[in-house]
Amino acid sequence: MNTQLPTSRQACVELRDLRLNTNIGTYGPHDVVPDAHVLDLTLWLSPALVLIAQDGMSHVFDYDPLVAEIDRLAGDGHYETQERLITRIVQACAAYREIEALDIGLCKSPVRQGSGALGVRVSVNAHTLNALRHIESTDVQQAMTALSEWTLDAHPQHHTPCLSKSWALPSFEAAVARFNQIAQLAQAQDHHPEVLSSYTQLQVRIWTHDAAGLTHKDFTLAQAIDQLSTTP
Repeated sequence: MNTQLPTSRQACVELRDLRLNTNIGTYGPHDVVPDAHVLDLTLWLSPALVLIAQDGMSHVFDYDPLVAEIDRLAGDGHYETQERLITRIVQACAAYREIEALDIGLCKSPVRQGSGALGVRVSVNAHTLNALRHIESTDVQQAMTALSEWTLDAHPQHHTPCLSKSWALPSFEAAVARFNQIAQLAQAQDHHPEVLSSYTQLQVRIWTHDAAGLTHKDFTLAQAIDQLSTTP
């Protein structure tokens, strides 16, 4: 992928030649059906996340959760176009404030007579990426339908939109166990939800602090919390 390196961006994470397990396009009986969809992705970051004074994942950008989300999006049903999958991947990237800009390309092959590759590439600058960080209101309503017993609230102190869910657990020990499960999920996704505990009562509020509102990253964490067993 040929990119012009802006002077303000001097570090990046590069993902190359990732074959996606995805279903894109509609083909007739005589059409050439691609057998490979390959992703290239460049994430522009602050050099401070690459040139580190001490070793440790807390000092760098942890790209593993994003790669897992890209894999999930690729397999999330049928896509009519490459562009729609690219859009959803860019939206997933926007949930990570460490990503300042990105370049993405998705290529399918073969095209004709067992040869050729055809793809779409786009560069997303900081302005466009920031505009995507807040999830659209129509997308919020659609995303809420995939959650179980979550409510859309305004945070009582910060006055920002947030996702909220409460539990009444059978014992104090059960509440502590659920608290720890949520903490582990949040840490794995580099998220920082608000978790309130009072004896057997537990409440979690999720929003993206840096974006001062809801992003796709919040719904990803909420879905992961929903997958926890009902009994810790």
